[in-house]
Amino acid sequence: MPFAEEGWLSGNVVLEIAREYLAPLKKAKVDTLILGCTHYPLLKNVIREVMGKNVQLIDSARQVALEVKNILGAEGALNERRRGKQRFYVSDNPEWFSGLAKRFLGGI
Repeated sequence: MPFAEEGWLSGNVVLEIAREYLAPLKKAKVDTLILGCTHYPLLKNVIREVMGKNVQLIDSARQVALEVKNILGAEGALNERRRGKQRFYVSDNPEWFSGLAKRFLGGI
């Protein structure tokens, strides 16, 4: 998680740490891995390299967003006409937050 927050999404150090943390799952020969933390999709390429192409990676944030969209659609509460506005207030280091937000939220 600290690597993702700092923008370290590749490289030998990140790869070695991922190998260490994912070793028990690799040894257990899992076929599906749920990326249950908001940070893990940012490290998807590293996780894919460590686990191999035969392991299915599921981005939990994406799945939750799709489910919320389905529920809102079923309830007739899905707004497809306009885009919402985002406003963020931070108490410390707005430049750092801006970089982090861009990595997590894309071009905001």
